[in-house]
Amino acid sequence: MNTMNNQAVFKILQTEDEQTILTMLEALSPLDTAIVNGEGQTMLHLAVKRNQLEVAAWLLNMGSHPNQKDHTMLSPFIAAAAMGHAVLFQLLLLYQPDLTEVNRFGGTALLPSSEKGFLPVVQLALDAGVPVNHVNQLGWTALLEAVVLGNDGFLYQEIVEELVVKGADITIQDFDGNTAVDYAKNQQMANIYSILTEGVVETSFTEVKRWIRENDYYRALKRLLAMEKSLEQFYYLGVVYERLHQYDTAQFYYKKGFQEDPQFAYYLANVAKKQQHIEQALSYYDQGAKESETPEFFIYHQSNVLREIDRHQEAIKLMDSLLDNNPDRVDYMFHKANSLRRLGQYQAAIDVMSQANLLQPANPLFFRDNR
Repeated sequence: MNTMNNQAVFKILQTEDEQTILTMLEALSPLDTAIVNGEGQTMLHLAVKRNQLEVAAWLLNMGSHPNQKDHTMLSPFIAAAAMGHAVLFQLLLLYQPDLTEVNRFGGTALLPSSEKGFLPVVQLALDAGVPVNHVNQLGWTALLEAVVLGNDGFLYQEIVEELVVKGADITIQDFDGNTAVDYAKNQQMANIYSILTEGVVETSFTEVKRWIRENDYYRALKRLLAMEKSLEQFYYLGVVYERLHQYDTAQFYYKKGFQEDPQFAYYLANVAKKQQHIEQALSYYDQGAKESETPEFFIYHQSNVLREIDRHQEAIKLMDSLLDNNPDRVDYMFHKANSLRRLGQYQAAIDVMSQANLLQPANPLFFRDNR
């Protein structure tokens, strides 16, 4: 049995090259894949966080469990969904994860992927059988997450369509008594409101969407290039090239769209993230917020990225700006409290959760976290 200490093993995972990591890990076999670092993270957690497919595949084959949770109740399975790592998520599905597993919010893999607009993950989760109407501890389903935290653009329209087709219940109310239809109406999301009230209708892009879902990208590309120029054409051309990892071309079409519609700033930010151009992604969120009539959407999702890269002070500043305009949003409070904890400001986190508890006194999420 290898006696190398855990700290040394986790140091190996900081290496950039995946083949080098695998060579070093293989030399340590047999290896206990359940060992954790100071944050309760396994090696698989770190491979997922860094989107290291080869390392994750090796660890899974060696016995790593996709549902093992860290100290924040996050598993590799839900982390892959929450970070939009669709290929890794597909791999993890092959290792029989518990599809009903939940994160700190009480949400399954379907909820954070719907919230953040990770359409391929949403489709994989739905096809795998992740419950479509699961309610988290904020009172939200995946549909409510997509409507409340999304926008009325092409991406979230398609996510809502996927959820509705798979049986999402539009009558489920959150703790404030609001349904997805109520939020779509109140937020003036005309396109999503139409999907929720009238159902999914066929358009000239229906086949294109189906081909993309089936990974038949070149057929979709052929049809798209023959269509008249439109914002929707720019969007789906960007999607096809993004799926083909032709990121420069995807950005070309998203930039054409951004000249007319700020929703495209979100798509540009997502491409920049995939290229590890984080500062560029943050800049796109800024541009979207400046140009959009709903800057809160971009500010919120920018804060998500800042939390992912442990820039919690900046994330707190954004949460404060959102809470200034929406002081009753307990989800914003929860995110702020989590960042405060990560910074070691535990009393400040407790104070924030106490405010949330006053707004939703029966919510067990706040009883558990207000400590």
